[in-house]
This record gives sequence, structure tokens and C-alpha cells, in this order.
Amino acid sequence: MVMDSLFSLLIFLLSFSSFNLVSIFASQPSYKDHCASIVPESTPNEHTFNYNSFPLGYHHTGYFTGGGGIIDVGASLNQYSFFLRPRHLFATQVSKLFKVAGTVSFRSISNTSYYYVGNFSYGDRSGYRSRSRYRRSYVIFKLEGFWSESSGKVCMVGTGHGYSKTGKYLNLDAVFKLDHLFNTSDITNLVSGSLESLSSQNDENHFEPISVLMFPKANYNYTLDSTEAENEFSSVSDGRKGLALNSLSFCSHPLSSAIRRLQLEFSHECNSSKNCTPISENSGPLPSLLSLKGIECSFTNKKHRLRVLVRFSNISNYWISRSLNPKTMLVGEGWWDEKKNMLYVVACHIMGKASSLAGTHVDDCSIRLRLRFPSIWSINSTSSIVGQIWSKKTINDPGYFKMITFRNDEDSGVGVQVPKYEYSQLDRVKKLCPTHKPAKNQRRRYPDAYSYDMRFDMSVRESNKRVALGYSSPLFVGDEVSNLDQNSVSVSISSTLAYAPMPIVNGGGLFNMSYKILMYNSTSNDRNSFFNMSSENLRISAEGIYDAGTGNLCMVGCREIHSNNVTLTAYSPDCEILVKFQFPSLDTKGGSYIKGSIESTRKKLDPLYFKSLELSSAAFYTEMAEKTVWRMDMEIIMVLISTTLACVFVGLQLYHVKRHPNVLPLLSLIMMSILTLGHMIPLILNFEALLAQNPNNKNFVFGNVGWLEVNEIAVRLITMVAFLLQFRLLQLTWSSRKSDESKKGLWVAERKASYVTLPLYAAGLLIALLLKLKKDGDLVPVITSLYQQHHSSWESLKSYGGLVLDGFLLPQIILNLFSNMRENVLSCSFYFGTTFVRLLPHAYDLYRTHNYARLDNGSYFYADPSADFYSTAWDIVIPLGGILFAIIIYLQQRFGAHYILPHRFKGSKVYEKVPVVTESEAEVETTNL
Repeated sequence: MVMDSLFSLLIFLLSFSSFNLVSIFASQPSYKDHCASIVPESTPNEHTFNYNSFPLGYHHTGYFTGGGGIIDVGASLNQYSFFLRPRHLFATQVSKLFKVAGTVSFRSISNTSYYYVGNFSYGDRSGYRSRSRYRRSYVIFKLEGFWSESSGKVCMVGTGHGYSKTGKYLNLDAVFKLDHLFNTSDITNLVSGSLESLSSQNDENHFEPISVLMFPKANYNYTLDSTEAENEFSSVSDGRKGLALNSLSFCSHPLSSAIRRLQLEFSHECNSSKNCTPISENSGPLPSLLSLKGIECSFTNKKHRLRVLVRFSNISNYWISRSLNPKTMLVGEGWWDEKKNMLYVVACHIMGKASSLAGTHVDDCSIRLRLRFPSIWSINSTSSIVGQIWSKKTINDPGYFKMITFRNDEDSGVGVQVPKYEYSQLDRVKKLCPTHKPAKNQRRRYPDAYSYDMRFDMSVRESNKRVALGYSSPLFVGDEVSNLDQNSVSVSISSTLAYAPMPIVNGGGLFNMSYKILMYNSTSNDRNSFFNMSSENLRISAEGIYDAGTGNLCMVGCREIHSNNVTLTAYSPDCEILVKFQFPSLDTKGGSYIKGSIESTRKKLDPLYFKSLELSSAAFYTEMAEKTVWRMDMEIIMVLISTTLACVFVGLQLYHVKRHPNVLPLLSLIMMSILTLGHMIPLILNFEALLAQNPNNKNFVFGNVGWLEVNEIAVRLITMVAFLLQFRLLQLTWSSRKSDESKKGLWVAERKASYVTLPLYAAGLLIALLLKLKKDGDLVPVITSLYQQHHSSWESLKSYGGLVLDGFLLPQIILNLFSNMRENVLSCSFYFGTTFVRLLPHAYDLYRTHNYARLDNGSYFYADPSADFYSTAWDIVIPLGGILFAIIIYLQQRFGAHYILPHRFKGSKVYEKVPVVTESEAEVETTNL
């Protein structure tokens, strides 16, 4: 019966949801009223499927403008998608007339906002997650209509849904029209159209017209590859060949999809758009970036051919195009010349309006573009893509512009072959930086030239002020390309780069190396500043010699010099630069830094002279990372053992007071409270980690290590057990005091003990804070990704709290003195065992200091420096003090509380237990004066 009811409910819900879906698209607008005059309708042949006849295929993308009211156009990528379902394309009774049913969708990125979710140390990017800000990200229409192959027109009507600016759900009626959609096409064919609302202008479901533009792909005919075009490219050839591409994978290469961020470089006389740019009617600043996007790739007539879309843009609007402007775009046909290993492109202007794409067409195919992948790199050329773009028109013709060169400003390879590097500055390096052999008795290990340790972020200082940040990364080691991921900023700890050292010079530990150095966010305005004749991001190409025996890297560098910071002109390097880096030894145990400098070898009166720069970076080597992971493993195990032992020792004390209930009132409430808080506070501060680790709140150098998180949860569970046991002991002590009013003398002794203990703790805290402030004031602020945070007052409080826990027996010792106790209040296993648990971290810290570098990255699971006082002196003083306290407790419980005092200070006030025969056979205490 129950199953039948559930089944009926399921059928009802499915029917209801189906009814809602049908209701959305059920009320189709009339095709006859809106499209019959454009494309006549006809009865489809239901059993005739002719999907291959449709030139747009199953999925086609394009561009759009407009749509205000349902699309957040202000931050849109202008991405337009046309989805056609094959089962919804049918031939009709009229020749070359087809019934079409499909889905048109528009999407923008305006629904996404980004917020910071993580704090990561050196080697990790700051993490970001997206969340919906609006629901106007995706608008979809379901349409039906007809396509006339002879006229190239499409007209469809249908309904859709979207959201208004206020987030209200809208039911939308629309008509979709396309022009120039033929079964075959060439460079002159562009498919344009519009999607218009059928609601009245005052209706809340009304939206602004959307103009669309697409490049047809089916049955495309290449027409611009001619003998004349071949001769034009040959006439301006510079004789340089590029890297060969694998012909079998040409169309799967990134070249056939998209190449972005190609830096444009204009001739020196270009200071305006006149005769300098192919962009028509450009009255603003010259574009700075060029991108190539593949539309279609194929192999025809024994040639690899490519249709490309060329787009010009500025840095400010490169990533997000707030409007689609055909005047900033070119469309062209390209082919790969296997003899010269170059891509040749004949490009044409796209003529149209930015406000509406209707009537957009292709015209003026006088632009030529050439691109190659250099086979040889040098200090003056480390771009993996270079090329030129020019006009075949004469200087007096309208639309003529001077030749523009372009190159990529990234060193990522093209994935085809490994280029070669030509060293040209090694003789200068040998003169500027003579090598010195290390002393035999001072032989140390330094980073391998092929390891990840040679790549590092850095802080740049000029005149003792930080002016920029940057990073350095090797390009070549000897004749081999460095396999370091140029764009990666995460340190891998699961595997080490295992490259065998390859001596290049003199057969010793010397390596020829080339580097790229990038600096950005400059804040210097000095006339003699290193940044005064460069663009926003300054790049240095350098080459030199690395001495693996001393850790010294000396190079000659070339920086980019541009006469105009606004318009990037032809590349002109300044190679009178000396770059030095000193790597610390791999055997360094403490925190170490890579130190470096960038100096000008020119005279001070030279216009290109600049002040020296100081470079610094925290050295976190791969070998150090491996050792640190092993240390973390060991610390997790030690935490588990220590926390388990703490539970055992508290449990033994509970067993002790169960056997001897008369000692419960003699326990110090202050001591019990300190131990209870010592277990409770970590649980409160990390309560969410008790249930599930939140990786966004970890601050690891190493990323997220799942099993470490599991062990952390186990530690907190055991800590909770220890807290519950300790709290039970505190409760029993408090109850025993409250239940027997005859023990008022113990309350007096407790109060006197607190008068001594609490001021001692307060004075100790004040001294600790003052020492911490003095220590922080003496630190030299070095801005690196690992050592950028100073200890806060809260960390100082945590450290002092750890010190109080280390001396947890002090309140009991003082209480024993005031009460003149003569009982075994604490079990030997409890006070010696707990003392061992509290002092073991300091012994471990002594070992760790001599074997591991101290980091400030949140990777400590045991003996955390922020949770206690850890240094060589404290690691000796605190254990000695803890052991002394345990010995004092032992002596007090064996010979009396005053046994530790000099004879003249021993008081006569003693609390004794005198058996009295009463009905309850209870013991009472009397005062023996």
C-alpha cells in the first residue's frame, strides 16, 4: 500500500514537471504572422532526414550585441551559441526548403563574481571561487521555423526564458532571423541576423534586439591562396626559418584554436593611428595586443589551411570585451609553408557597425600576416612566436599602414620542437665575475642547475625601499630547455625534479644558463630609476654562468627600452646590465634567503644609467620540502602518541582519586582549570576541523594533503577525550570541596595560593609581551612570501599560555605550602607522565632546530613555535623547570609540603586527619596549633 502511494506520488510529480516544461514552450508564436513573408512555410516530410544539408552543423558559435533587459551586456564576453538537434531538420515538399528546429542560447560572464577564499604561502596562488551574483547569465530560446537554401534566409519563432535586472523570471517570445546562410561559402560570406522580442515595448517581457554574427564552416572554399600572394610573402622575407610543425597534428596544435597576447610593436615614428594600424577609423590610442583565433582547420590541395579571426585590443579591455566592434577585427585565410616553416595569412577587413551587426560584410583583403616559431633563441630574442603584419597598398593609398611586428611576451614553448639557444655574452661574464674555487674545508652543497630550486619569486628594493615584485626563472641550462613550468607557482612535494648535473664549462660545477626576469608593480618615480624607460611590466633576458660549487650565478642582462610608455615601439635592448644571485647552501638549517642585485655597467652620466637594485627571496628548496613532509609525518605521529598518553595519565589520576576519595579536596582548582583549558581552547578554535577539514583555512606551502587532514581530525577527537576526562577530574574536585563545609580551611589556602599564583602569571605575561615587542622591533623587514607575517599579540598570548601549561604543577606546589599537605594527592604517573608529555616537545624542538629549517607557514603539527616558547635557551630552561616542579611534588607528598622550605620558614599550622567515632564513621579535620 505504501509503495503504491509512493508510486502514485512519483507519477504526479513527473506529470506536474512535464506540464510545467510544456507550458513554457507550448504557446508558440505564429510563424505565419512573423516569418511567412521572409521564408514561406511548407509541410515537412517527416520521414526524410537531411541533417548534412544544414551548413552550420550540430553546434556553432558566434558573436552578439544587444539584449539589454535580459543579458548583462556590460560585462559580457559576447559569446553566442547556436545548437541544432539533428532530428529536428527535415526536408519539405518544396525543393531546397527545410524545416528547422533548434535551440539558441546566449551567455555572459556577468553572473559571476570572485571572492578570496584561501591564504597560501610561497608556491601557491591565492585561491578564488566564483559565486552567482545575478541569474542573468544564461538566456535560452527554443525555436522552430524554415531555412531556404536558395535565398540563404532562416526565420524561426519560439519562446524562451530568462531573468530581468531585478531577478524576476520572464517568459519570452521571439523571432530569430538569419541572412546569407548558404550551403557553400567563402571569405566573403558572413552569417548575420537578429533575435527580436515579440512583446510590446511596455511589456515586462520585452527585451532589446540582439544582433548576431557567425562565420560559416560547412563546404568552405579557400580563395585567397594565390601565386601572387605567395610572391608577396617571399618579397618581404628576412631569410629566417622557423620550427617545423608536425604535419600529422597541425590541426590539433594550439595554432589552429587560439594564440593570445601577442605584443604589437610599432615603428619609432608612430605616435598616432594614422598610417600605423590596420584598424579602420581608429581615432584612439594604438592597439597593444593581437590575438589569432582559428575558425576552421583542414588539409586541402596538399596544404594545411587555416581560417583565422584576427583581433586587435588594448591591455585594459583584452580579457573582457565590453562590446563587439567589427572594425577591430580581421578575418583571413592562412596556410602553412613547410619549406620556410611559416604561417602566411591573407586578411580582410570586416565592415560593419558596432551597434548592430546587420549588414556586416567582408571587404578589402589587402592585409598580410606572417608568423613563425623561432628555431634559435638568444639574449635579444626569447619569444616563442614572432611575426609581422603589413599592407600591400602603397603609401598614398587609403588604408595603408607601416609594417607592425609582434611577438609573444611569454616563454611557453609551442609544443613542437625544442629550440636552440645561442650564448653571446659568456666572455663578458667571465671578465665581470671571475670564478673562485671554494676552500676544501668549506665544501657545501648548492642547488642543482636543473632543479626547481633555480626558479624563485623575489622582492625588489631600490634605495632601501621596496619598489616592485618579480620572479626569475631559467630558460636554458646549457643547450637544454629548462623543463620548469614557467606559469606554475605551486611547489610539488610528491616528486622531485631528477635531473643529472651536466657540466658545461671547464668540466667542473659550472653551467651556462639563460634566465628570464620579470618585475611588475613598480612604485618608483626617480629619474634614475631602473623602471623609468620601461613599460608597466619590465622584463630582463639574461645569460651567464652558474657555479654549483659556490651557489653563485652571474649574468649579463638585457632590458627592454621603449621611448614611449604608452605606445610600444620596436624592441631596443639595453644590455649593459650585470645580474648577480647568491644561493644559500642546501645544508642551511635556519631560514635562508637568495640575495641578488641588478647593476648598470654604464657611467652615471649616461641616460640609460640606473640605480642598483637589491633582490631577495626566501629560499625554499625542493630537498627542504621533502624533509619537511617527512617531519610533518613524524609530528602527526608524535601528536597522536602525546595526546593518547595525556588521556592515559588523566585516567590514572581518576583511578587514583577513586581509590583515595579523601585526596580530592586537596587538588588545586587552578591547576585543574589550567589543564582543562589547555585541552578545551584548541577544540574551540578548531571546532570545524573536528567535523571536516576546510582546506581554504589551511596555510600550507605544500597544498592539501588529504591524509594529514584525516590525522588532524583523529588528533582533535583524542583531544576531546582528554578534555572530557580532565573536566571530569575538575568537576570531582569542585564537588568534593562544596560538599564538605568542614574544609573551609582548604578554601582559605586556595585563596591564598591564588593571591600568589595569579600575580605571578600576570607579571610573566607582561614580561613576555615586552620581550616580544622588542624582538619584533629588532627584525629587519624583508618582504617575501614566507616571512611576511610578524607574530601578533594573539600569538604572543598563545606562546605564554603554552609556558603556563608547561609549569602546570606550580599552583599545586603553592597550595600544598599553604595547606601543609601530607597526602599523595597526585599519582606519580599523573604528575611525572603529564610533565613528560609537556616537556617532550621542547626536546624535539632541539632536535628539529639542528635538522630542519624553521618555517613560518602553518606546517607545524607538534611543538608549534606560535603555541609556546621555543628556542635553544627555552628548550633547556623549561624542561629543567618542569622536572624541578615534579621533583618538588614528589618530595612534598613523601615528606610533607614544607619539606622543601628552609627550617626557619616551616610553619606550625598543619591539617591532620583525626579519627572520630561517630554514627557515620566520618573523618574530620582539626587544627593542631
